Amino acid sequence: MKTKHLLTTLSLIISIIHFSYSQSGNCKVLKPEIATSYSGDCKKGLANGDGIAIGTDKYEGKFKDGLPQGNGTYRYANGDVYEGDFKEGMRSGNGKFTFIFLGRDSTYMGMWKEDQLVKKIVPPAYVITQKLNLQRYTVTKIKPGNRVMFSFMQNGANNRTLTDLSFAQSGGNQISIGQDQGFDNIQFPFNCKVTYNTLNSFRSASTNIVFEIQINEPGQWMITLFN
Repeated sequence: MKTKHLLTTLSLIISIIHFSYSQSGNCKVLKPEIATSYSGDCKKGLANGDGIAIGTDKYEGKFKDGLPQGNGTYRYANGDVYEGDFKEGMRSGNGKFTFIFLGRDSTYMGMWKEDQLVKKIVPPAYVITQKLNLQRYTVTKIKPGNRVMFSFMQNGANNRTLTDLSFAQSGGNQISIGQDQGFDNIQFPFNCKVTYNTLNSFRSASTNIVFEIQINEPGQWMITLFN
């Protein structure tokens, strides 16, 4: 009985594998650069729905009638990457195109139509995404580079009442310069969330501070937090 049960299970597994292979093999992608292999949803012999198509390039995302349509990520053979909207196999809609220029990552963000960038969107240099219990803050780009430093101030001097200081950042090497803390050798955009406890300016109560920032523009930045 055990042998019969094992044979039945193996037969079922083989049938499932054969069905999956047949579906994939019979499901066409109509863009030649990604038409070597396909796995995903299929309708009437064409890629439809979510799928992954691979050839000299690679695409992962939405398909319609055999072509990328909807949101997806397209990776070109030369290393360029487009993330965004497609229509009839072409970049159309909102999207981000990342490529290497002079040895560094460069990005175009904007509106695309029929594979052409028709409106470039320049993101703000930085965005404050969260701020809790701060009196005020300043964000200053000092010069070109790839460093972000944080300075903590209170009553016109360095804040020496900080406890439980922690960072959650997207990359870089943590460094200290005097009383300042920060990160070097970072990649932009750079995201960082800072949390700590401090006495208020009257030294009468402890307060939990939260500050979160995304910096899009490369440079050496100084962020000063006042309590």
